[in-house]
Amino acid sequence: MTSAPRRRPRPAALSALTGVALAALLAVIPATAADAHDYLVQSTPSAGSTQSTPLESASLTFNDRVLDLAGDGSSSLVQVTDAANRHYETGCPAIADRTVTAPVALGAPGPYTLRWQIVSADGHTVSGTIPFTYQPPAGTTAAPGSAGPPACAAGAAAASGRSTSAATSTPAPAASAASDSGSIGLVIGIGVGIVVLALIGVLVVVLTGRRHRGDPGADGTV
Repeated sequence: MTSAPRRRPRPAALSALTGVALAALLAVIPATAADAHDYLVQSTPSAGSTQSTPLESASLTFNDRVLDLAGDGSSSLVQVTDAANRHYETGCPAIADRTVTAPVALGAPGPYTLRWQIVSADGHTVSGTIPFTYQPPAGTTAAPGSAGPPACAAGAAAASGRSTSAATSTPAPAASAASDSGSIGLVIGIGVGIVVLALIGVLVVVLTGRRHRGDPGADGTV
């Protein structure tokens, strides 16, 4: 007695399923790249910190190169303000690869906010704020501050505003969460990629097993 031949899986079906899985994987790659804006990895002062010594400069270090569009640091913005919104940055930002610095002279003890904005290595504008507290030793001279930013910072603010509206990029979060949010897109992309590759592997194993079971002689009959 002979058994009815078993249907073998069609190569076209396997190719179609593999193509769908690969298409899903390729769709993830651009989305992951779009989330790859620069993010802040270190700052002085740091978010939520108490600065107990006079601060001569604010420093921001990012995960990738910061673009210096004009070659003079004016494409970046660094502002330090107190609760009354007086400015205590005393000069223009300087860009050195992944680090942006600006001279600072703080005033009276109390809460301050460091605001920054840069042009990311991918050409998009990202920004954030860093709150901190200034508690210098008694007798430390307090800088008077100014009602507005230095001329270079004012120019950078205007230029950055135009860049932000044109690029429609998402502002970076504050320093305390910048690293996590900056890498979440990459993590999601990797996770989806792993799932897609696993599905491809399962499909190959299942279809290969069916093909072997359908081969003549696999069950001892001819």
